[in-house]
Amino acid sequence: MEPILDIADLAQRREAAEATAAGAALFYAFGNFCALAAKPDLASLQAMNRLKGRPLDQVGSVTTTPERTKLAFDWDAIALPWSALVAVMGDLHTLGPIGFRGPAAEMIPDHLTVTDDGIRTVQVISPGDVCPSNALVAEILDLIGEDILYITSANTSSHVSKQIEAAHFEIREIQREFGHRDDVVLIGHRNERQVRRQYPRHLPCSTSIVAFHTGRLVLERLGSLDAHIIEQVANRHGLELEIGPKAQERVPVRKPARPALPLRRTRAPRARRAHRIHA
Repeated sequence: MEPILDIADLAQRREAAEATAAGAALFYAFGNFCALAAKPDLASLQAMNRLKGRPLDQVGSVTTTPERTKLAFDWDAIALPWSALVAVMGDLHTLGPIGFRGPAAEMIPDHLTVTDDGIRTVQVISPGDVCPSNALVAEILDLIGEDILYITSANTSSHVSKQIEAAHFEIREIQREFGHRDDVVLIGHRNERQVRRQYPRHLPCSTSIVAFHTGRLVLERLGSLDAHIIEQVANRHGLELEIGPKAQERVPVRKPARPALPLRRTRAPRARRAHRIHA
């Protein structure tokens, strides 16, 4: 089994960053739940889809550091007032995990975009401003010379299980599901319950997603953050929030498999094997 690294330990965080830069699938603590990230090239996206059991070319989302988020969007194609939109995004980032979909900047590769009503869009998923995973992602981006990573939910695809799959929020459950592979790296918190208590407004599930590429602010997915909280933030900055047709029901929340215990490193860091995620 691959060990679970400690995201608060600088040396272990560097180990996870180097493994990801070398091609490993990164299962990591992300706000109050977990996510799967990898390099943003097409081969990595296809490898992650293969790992999860998804269709090979299924489009993915992106993640990055808070200061790089603005680079993902084509601001000249945004019809909403920039100052109000940036203020809404900033406030939601301070609360915790959130997703935004907007016009894609030119630097976003096509396999990480979706065209909606003739507009090329990108979906940016963030763990929020205070999550230590921002430092981990920054290390990876520096190592690979990129501004974004591919990101998706940390679970086996519903294409495999034939049922709706919720994202994991316990790193040990990810270890049980994927830890037998030598092309993954896992890094989480020592005490996940304590961390989840830092996000009282969020459920431990996939993020809510707010879209702004149509010239309107639309809740496209009802996830961890309630719609009324997002609406209050939008109204505070003079914007109205519409509830999209796919946001009528909340995404599922996974049931805890067992009482969550503090993470304990059971063995010392070892030299990682060469990653063969693209094989």
